[in-house]
Amino acid sequence: MQNVKLPVIRRVTDRAGFTLVEMLIALLVFGTISAAAFSLMTQHAPIFNQQQNQAGLNISMRNAVAQIQADMVNGGAGYYNGLNVPNWPVSVVIINNVVAPAGNCATGTTYGSNCFDSFTIIAADPGTTAVNPLAGTSGTLPAPPGPYACIAGSTNTSTSNDIYVLPPANGAFQKYDQILLVRSDASAYTTVRLTGVSNVTVSGTAYVKLSHSSLTNPDGTNAYADDPTNMSVNTNNLTTTAQFCATDYVVRLLPIQYGVDVTTDPTNPTLRRTLLNGLAASPSTTFQGGTALANQIIGFKVGATLTSGVTDTSTYNFNSGPAASGGYNYDFASVHSVMVSMIGRTTPNPGDTYVFRNSFDGGPYQIQGVSIVVNPRNMNF
Repeated sequence: MQNVKLPVIRRVTDRAGFTLVEMLIALLVFGTISAAAFSLMTQHAPIFNQQQNQAGLNISMRNAVAQIQADMVNGGAGYYNGLNVPNWPVSVVIINNVVAPAGNCATGTTYGSNCFDSFTIIAADPGTTAVNPLAGTSGTLPAPPGPYACIAGSTNTSTSNDIYVLPPANGAFQKYDQILLVRSDASAYTTVRLTGVSNVTVSGTAYVKLSHSSLTNPDGTNAYADDPTNMSVNTNNLTTTAQFCATDYVVRLLPIQYGVDVTTDPTNPTLRRTLLNGLAASPSTTFQGGTALANQIIGFKVGATLTSGVTDTSTYNFNSGPAASGGYNYDFASVHSVMVSMIGRTTPNPGDTYVFRNSFDGGPYQIQGVSIVVNPRNMNF
């Protein structure tokens, strides 16, 4: 039998493998491209972060000024048409901090409290009816109307801690309210902070007793702890007084305070909004309470024009200090319009890789500025 040699069948595939050289070349190309991509990403990451920080700063500042505008437009609101009072001495109380031309209120990236202005928006509560102040707890209540000499039987906030009023037709006074006592012709006023509200009955008549633990000065001025609105802390063009008669009025206020807090974190000046009514403790001058509206605020200035036209309307130049120092005697009742200017910054980055320095103060951060002009809705002009 003849042996037959079978042919060898070779299996051929089209999936040929990489050679070692090809693999090394591929790794080299991939590594080069990856290195370039990571390098570009590293270079652009700080730019992206800067843009994000700038956008966040812009949004927070615009939200803050929108809140200020919404509150300030109601400054002086709550006018009572049914009462014979020419105007309420309420509007916007501005407190300026003026830095000397050669002075400096910042150290590096840390700003001091004297860098910033503050203000308080004063509006009457339209939901609580204004009432007459009545004195004493004897059967002579209500006190008879009298001249502004306010003889015996009248309300005196410098000698008595209590103010007696008939229950308001609408609304109510509450503990820790800031109230305004104003003469019926708006010629004089004072304000006190209530520490107690109680119902009493005298000779069969129901009254509301409004108590303030701190007495005013004989001229009706107060310490800041007793008047965080700053309405009666300084003598102004209006007349403060401690004596009121039964023809005058007691008004419940709804004050809102704006100020920059540098005490909580000196490296992060924070604009805060505080509702002064209802605070159990007297607010401090460092503006640590309330709600934080914007962080990293490095400029907060407030100017105003007055109904008398004595201020410069082109620049809203306003100095709330006494006239002896070139100010306008804290004349808040004559405020016509208010300009609020604010400057914010992104979080400081003093690292060596962050080479950017802004042109405002040379700091290692970006800045954003915004200004608004608001006409409070008061009845003084």
